[in-house]
Amino acid sequence: MKFILVVERKHLFPGLSPQGFLPLGTIDLDAVEKWGFFAERDYMENCSHYKQIIPYMSLILDGQVLAYQRQTKHSEQRLGGLWTIGFGGHIEPIDRGEAGVDGLLQTAALRELEEETGFSVSDDALVARGCINSEKEDVSSVHAVLFYTVDLAHTGMDHDAIAAKVTAQAEPWKVEWVAISDVAGREDPPAPQGGQWEDWTRIAVLGL
Repeated sequence: MKFILVVERKHLFPGLSPQGFLPLGTIDLDAVEKWGFFAERDYMENCSHYKQIIPYMSLILDGQVLAYQRQTKHSEQRLGGLWTIGFGGHIEPIDRGEAGVDGLLQTAALRELEEETGFSVSDDALVARGCINSEKEDVSSVHAVLFYTVDLAHTGMDHDAIAAKVTAQAEPWKVEWVAISDVAGREDPPAPQGGQWEDWTRIAVLGL
């Protein structure tokens, strides 16, 4: 049984929920700190009255962003075979500390980044870009996303070495570096190798 951080929708978005790529501050972190609690994930995946807070991170190097295709037989069937520029996941009780909600978000983001990419980076490597909220798909309707970029220039590794390290993890099936100039600010840019982007990536590229 897995427990994750959730916040009742009305506390995050009074009135109508804004959609798409949103400025920093759209997700009220004070509300997350005041009203957030940990609940059973399986139940919350089907409860649209609550939002699960998700850190979502892109790896960048020399004007390029790392894209990867998820395994066709993915643990979440809806994501199987789709391309994405995002790594991340739920905030869990293990991420709690004494630094308030900002520390909670950073700790979760850094943990997820290391688990999914093999990279361990410092807090200041996380650059917050904005928020993502989408009601387009059922699964999106129960999540609220904080989008970050992580520049890996400080590692001294080249594109091939970074790609090899990431593909050594369980998640990615194929990886490809994409020029940020080819996708940034564009509505639904073409995905690599004739594939399809997942919903959050189609939104996240607006903030690159």
